[in-house]
Amino acid sequence: MRFLLRAPLILLVSATLGCGNDGLGGLPGIPVSLDISEQKIPGFAPPSAQASCAVNVPGSGALSTDSLQPISFDLKASRELQGQSVLRFTKVKLEHVDLNVIPPSQAGQTWDFLDSIRLFADVPGRGDPPVLVAELNPVPRGQTTIRIEGTGADISDIASADRFEVRGEVSGRPPCADVHFDGEADFKVSF
Repeated sequence: MRFLLRAPLILLVSATLGCGNDGLGGLPGIPVSLDISEQKIPGFAPPSAQASCAVNVPGSGALSTDSLQPISFDLKASRELQGQSVLRFTKVKLEHVDLNVIPPSQAGQTWDFLDSIRLFADVPGRGDPPVLVAELNPVPRGQTTIRIEGTGADISDIASADRFEVRGEVSGRPPCADVHFDGEADFKVSF
């Protein structure tokens, strides 16, 4: 009789843990936020003329697709996972990336010089093709902060490495003056 009473409870607990986050098994995902340190997208005007640039007037020609520097991440070292013994992740998704225009960018500078942004994750030197993890097309006009939504791709193999990179591919025109920015990347991690 005891077994008959325990069986439904065991099934309920197993089903709950088995479904985990998004029904893919494991425990529910843990949100992990990692800072993106300051970067600069160079303006097309010479440094001496940048102070008098008209803000948000894009230059002629195309912005180099790799204008964003690769960003290195180590999820295992995040403050949210400190104290956890994680050898390998079962699921990792990039939820979104927020990028903020910051000083010393000119007052009134926005992301209007960009048309689109695509972010790819990979482990340098591994030789695997990079995975598209976030995309924003078109970039909204008049914004000093933009959110690049994740694609839902599972990058657990990539993120289980000690370090991995997220590289940007952008389209647009060079800004008149240098644009400085920082940001934050938010992941959902299960192990």
